[in-house]
Amino acid sequence: MEHESRMFGELEVVHAIHIGDKEVLFLLDKQNTERPYIVSYNQLMFGLDYPTETVGSADYLEMMEEFLQRVQGQIDQVREDRARSCEPQEVFTQAQCLPPSKHEERFIDRVVVINAERLRPEYGNIANQVVYITGGFGAEPSSRGGKVYGHNVFSGEQVVWRREHVLGILAPAHAPDWVKPGVDAIRAQQKSKGGKEHGR
Repeated sequence: MEHESRMFGELEVVHAIHIGDKEVLFLLDKQNTERPYIVSYNQLMFGLDYPTETVGSADYLEMMEEFLQRVQGQIDQVREDRARSCEPQEVFTQAQCLPPSKHEERFIDRVVVINAERLRPEYGNIANQVVYITGGFGAEPSSRGGKVYGHNVFSGEQVVWRREHVLGILAPAHAPDWVKPGVDAIRAQQKSKGGKEHGR
């Protein structure tokens, strides 16, 4: 059975590498003889593909060089992020979480640990697992909804996970030094906006 090509709109995806916060695409436009080879970033927005910084040429090698330079740029960015985190490339497990109570936990206003298996390989470290939960139906133990909203404690970036991605509440004894100031900064930002982001 012939392999079906992935399409990006009307363009055929020849090569695709997702690393860091972007996917790098090498595309082929068979209808365009002037610039059939195209390189673009792809970022998901509201669940949809969104091309950015798109360039094209009739020169295959020129576009392949552009593609590889962008991939290398993404690798360099991830390395910079890792160096800034000052954390070893280790991960938290349930051993670093509080023991579960008799009832399912309520996660709002708590610092939780995301299962490392849900992270992309390049993000597999503690700095990307620790999240302060601000809302979402999945933050409530008895809710039918699954999404939890919060902030990555190290970077402050807003994130969305599902309840089943959460290993548990981080035990204070295992919290890195940056957790308390990170949470304080997130709470201060929320207060300045007039309340919590429940994301419902």
